[in-house]
Amino acid sequence: MKYDVIVAGGGPSGIAAALAAKRNNAKVLLIEKSGLLGGANVLSLVGPLMTFHNLKGQVVRGIGEEIVSRLVANGYSPGHRPDPVGFCATVTPYDVEGLKEVYFNLVYNEKIDLLLHAIAIDVTLRESKITAARAATKNGVIELEADVYVDATGDGDIAAAAGCPFIYGRESDNLTQPMTMLFTVAGIDFEKLREYQNLNPGEFYGGKAAPADYFGLSGFFEKIAAARAAGDFTIPRDRVLLFENARRGEATVNITRVLNGAGTDPFALSRAEIEGRKQVKEAFAFLKKYIPGFENSYIIRTPYQIGVRETRHIKGQYTLIEEDIAGERAFEDSIAVAAFPIDIHSPDGSSLEASSQIKTYEIPLRVMIPEGPRNLIVTGRAVSATHEASASMRVSPVVMALGQAAGVLASYSALRGIEPGAAPYEEIAVLLRKGNAVLKKEDV
Repeated sequence: MKYDVIVAGGGPSGIAAALAAKRNNAKVLLIEKSGLLGGANVLSLVGPLMTFHNLKGQVVRGIGEEIVSRLVANGYSPGHRPDPVGFCATVTPYDVEGLKEVYFNLVYNEKIDLLLHAIAIDVTLRESKITAARAATKNGVIELEADVYVDATGDGDIAAAAGCPFIYGRESDNLTQPMTMLFTVAGIDFEKLREYQNLNPGEFYGGKAAPADYFGLSGFFEKIAAARAAGDFTIPRDRVLLFENARRGEATVNITRVLNGAGTDPFALSRAEIEGRKQVKEAFAFLKKYIPGFENSYIIRTPYQIGVRETRHIKGQYTLIEEDIAGERAFEDSIAVAAFPIDIHSPDGSSLEASSQIKTYEIPLRVMIPEGPRNLIVTGRAVSATHEASASMRVSPVVMALGQAAGVLASYSALRGIEPGAAPYEEIAVLLRKGNAVLKKEDV
């Protein structure tokens, strides 16, 4: 069976791409390597969602906001909340089981063809176009045909297989941001945490605890230093980062850090999974021993797989750079707006190299058009951006917006028999606005 559009990767960007393509009348197949939809949000517990806003208003709407609305309507999220850490404008906590349900129902109810437990591994090229994608399954390798292909794998797997040039990680040395194995803890006394933070504001990013009904923190710098000196903490991380979940009394903890791993190397990735679980055990023992409020806590969830922040950055018609973000640049062909600070977890150390300023910038369509096959679109964190710029635009709400744009572009191109790079921006913009997407800073 031939499709108009094939989307490889069932994470937040791929889901948005598949939905947008289907809603614009394309016949769509969504391929996902696991048995779940949601990518890092559900497989790696990467949450809360951040950020849908800048300090002025909402920068991501469209399919991303539709997902949040469904979470809220079903009691799976309290909705957008001011960031209690103070790093970005808002965060959006969610119940992971609820998000699995919302993602699946969105895809299923749109009657998108879904192929789970299949990994896109290769392509057939003819005259600078992909004529078929090959996916590895339990029953062998199968061929799948479409007019337009969307690479939403997060790692640029289809683009790499098709021979598209890319930069791996940081251009200077190809090191990537470290991987992290998050975990969920229940039985936390948040009042003890809040009291300690208010009595010791110098130990925390942002000082005292935010006076809000939703809790999160980044800090305990001195506690980690003391534990390290005592031999109780060997993880290359300088802080505890945690956010309360949608379920009261639970928090997702971000404290592990696996360095020198390559997220596309199966042996390195396997070592990272093993090291990540070792670090979870060590980190939780540290929390129980050193952090007030964790005395009676217990782990209720570890992820299906470690979280990977960075691998390939494809080379596109335009490469987003750090100066575009710092200068809050606008683009004539903007298809999304973002406002998450540059957030670099050091590839070779324990520090967090982050901008404390919230910048609002536009993302051009050209970052999704790779140098390579003329019927391929790339979305998600593998789009054309430098190591520094990617550290801002890799977050879930932004890749949802990119995915919506990729899906609209893919369906438009497939149904009209034109190449995605030749599609008129003005008509793509009209279709995106019909889907309630935010394209320009002045739309915020």
